[in-house]
Amino acid sequence: MRKKMELPEVEPVRLSPIGGIRPGVFILAGLSAAALLLIFALCFLPGLVSGCGWVRFSTNTVNTAVYADGKYIGSSEGSSYRLPAGSYGFDFYVDGAYAGSVEAEVHWRIFLTMFIHRTDTIEFTASSTPEIEEAVVRTFTEGVAKWSRHIGYDDTYHLPPLFSDFAANAIALGFEDASAQLLYGAMHITSKAMHDDFLAAIGMLSSSSVEYRSPELDELMPLLSALYEGEDVRTSGEGGNEVPAPTYSDGFFAYPASTVSMGRNGSASYPECLTAPVEADVDGFEIAQHPVTEYEYALFVEANPYWSRSNIENLIEDGMVDEHYLEGIALSSSVMSGRPIRSISYNAAQAYCSYLSEATGEEYRLPTEAEWYEASLSAQGKPYASTLVGIDDDRSSPSFMMGQLWEMTSTPIIPLMRLSSYVKAIELGGLYPYDGIIVKGGSYINDPESITNETVGAAERSETSPFIGFRVCRK
Repeated sequence: MRKKMELPEVEPVRLSPIGGIRPGVFILAGLSAAALLLIFALCFLPGLVSGCGWVRFSTNTVNTAVYADGKYIGSSEGSSYRLPAGSYGFDFYVDGAYAGSVEAEVHWRIFLTMFIHRTDTIEFTASSTPEIEEAVVRTFTEGVAKWSRHIGYDDTYHLPPLFSDFAANAIALGFEDASAQLLYGAMHITSKAMHDDFLAAIGMLSSSSVEYRSPELDELMPLLSALYEGEDVRTSGEGGNEVPAPTYSDGFFAYPASTVSMGRNGSASYPECLTAPVEADVDGFEIAQHPVTEYEYALFVEANPYWSRSNIENLIEDGMVDEHYLEGIALSSSVMSGRPIRSISYNAAQAYCSYLSEATGEEYRLPTEAEWYEASLSAQGKPYASTLVGIDDDRSSPSFMMGQLWEMTSTPIIPLMRLSSYVKAIELGGLYPYDGIIVKGGSYINDPESITNETVGAAERSETSPFIGFRVCRK
């Protein structure tokens, strides 16, 4: 066992008072000052330095943009915004249309601004005006036309709530009738994600005073449900056609009024449904023997310099063409080139028809899909044109309906137009011109075995392609 060690006695150390105040008091005061300084730095200083406050907005509409003193700050939905304290004029735009403004104060918040955002709530109620209603409808119809081109979505690529947002705004703004817009939207449902959004909108509208139903929508809805619940839905109704016998005069073939049956049976899912069977009434019409040639288009450009290749920057800026307009085409009004014009857009073809109508005093236009199809029936015996250069002196039917170039029609390509009312779809496509157009007949680079007169192709209205041309109809 160790022996206990005795420690020597020492005199305790004592700190001398400072100014008569014990050192412990100084230490306590220093710690307190540090704590107060920390509290000030964390709880007060950020607010004092920033001179800002926080605001959020409560509006009756969605897709509402907010501007503070003319500067865009964001959307009204859900977010809070940090602004320097002071008085502001807040302007509100619903889908891009001016809806009104309010004057409001943003208060200077000081305490705990680093941790807590105490916000001022600014309320705004938009009222319906023709401009706002037009903007809401345009945003929706243009949106469904655009997003219907995507048929699959994942966790990183989301479909925006197009139908739900439209329904919310239609209800908030007191729309009386949204049936045409909703039918147009339903004809663009190409994915389960879109269908789910559509059903959410139907649920909202069904408990409102907005009219949204139509006979066409009532007929289409069960089919949509079957398609997006995984059922194998098949189309039916294919019928035959009598081959029309046109009459020829002055470079045009005339066809009498008739009813044509287009399409073939198959799956009702998209995109197979683009060739689903459909009947269409066709008024009497005349269609050109051959597509518009390079020479004919050169005369148009000579009379309308706006459409020249040298003006392509302005044409692109105006949304008329893309960067490939007239690419590789040497137009000449002094050389009568019979090659079909190509690398031009639907917009350019429409401008050509207007020019020709004005120059001749007769009405020229692009054929509809049904008119083009009827003309192709009369030319079924002619071979598929696998070259741009061809000669056809047979005046029993139009030349080069199959092959040579895809040919533009005036019919919009609406995904489910053949599963609903084909005629109503074309009518709605005229009201909301955001879809591409149907092209028919195939081109010289396509396999003749894969293209028939039933085949449906698509082109955007400003798109140009070396494999797409057009021919004209006249009254």
